[in-house]
Amino acid sequence: MDAGSLSAFFQHTRAWGRAQRGIELFQLAADAMSQLAAVDGGFFIYRKRGVETGGEPQPPAIYHRFGVFADGPISPSVETLMCADLALGVPTGRWLLVEDVAHEELHSWLTSLSVLEFGVWPLYSREEVRGAMIAVRTAPVVHITWETSHALMEACAAQVSLALDMIMAVRIAEHASQRDLLTGAWNRLGIERRWPRVLEAARADCSRHAIVGIVDIDHFKRINDTYGHPTGDRVLRLVAQALQDEAGPDELVGRMGGDEFVVIAWSESPDWRPRMLSMQRAIRERSRGTCGVSVGGSVFGLDGDSFEDCYSAADARLYENKRWRKEQGESPVS
Repeated sequence: MDAGSLSAFFQHTRAWGRAQRGIELFQLAADAMSQLAAVDGGFFIYRKRGVETGGEPQPPAIYHRFGVFADGPISPSVETLMCADLALGVPTGRWLLVEDVAHEELHSWLTSLSVLEFGVWPLYSREEVRGAMIAVRTAPVVHITWETSHALMEACAAQVSLALDMIMAVRIAEHASQRDLLTGAWNRLGIERRWPRVLEAARADCSRHAIVGIVDIDHFKRINDTYGHPTGDRVLRLVAQALQDEAGPDELVGRMGGDEFVVIAWSESPDWRPRMLSMQRAIRERSRGTCGVSVGGSVFGLDGDSFEDCYSAADARLYENKRWRKEQGESPVS
């Protein structure tokens, strides 16, 4: 690899570390291949890892088609092949003449796009192949030696792999900063970061209503003072687990601090009571009657148009519930 190409490539990759999303990184890498390696088109195959689903890889998908692949559909046979083999069934890490591509439908598709050379470079994550960088040329290249071309593509794939891991590491750290370490529920930051998604879903589906619920543990200070903080921690975890078990997959449970939890849930009717009273009963039953909670709630759009307004309305109703329960001498579990 000649010194000029090497310098130009690494000058280009300085910006890659600032990419916050994979698609931004793929766009930068595509620009580098087009400008420095005489690439006329390509795309990226990648199996994303969902941070909120434990990092499990998702099915492979195609990202950022550029050049000759920018317009027109991807061949269905290629998508099928991709799911079976991220490398599309060809030798990786080198340029191939299209006539040497054995897969008949892949060969036909590339030929229809006037592709002369085709290459697949694996993308790694934690020593596993997690995707592939696809590149093609539609004309002979005379101004770049084979060695330089090969080295540029290898370096590009290596830098993309490294940058993808950096993006994932940042996302994992951000995700961890939004979790309550004791209970595993979201913390205040985690709830606030996800509230815009709730608004978007609420506006897209008028058949259900977003409710903001608050849960407060009875006599929590007395539990800590009488039985010790380890017991108090167990109570917090019990309440969090009960709420998470009652919540649906698109609902949120957060610990706002101390013994107070917040629930973002959905209801078919504009009434917060059924869901929150159900959670109140679930906690009582899970603890075999040894742990009671007060609850309050509000309905987005009726009690407020922001998280702060809904939270304030729910907080006021929580204290109404708490007073009612003190007057009754027992938790209202029906």
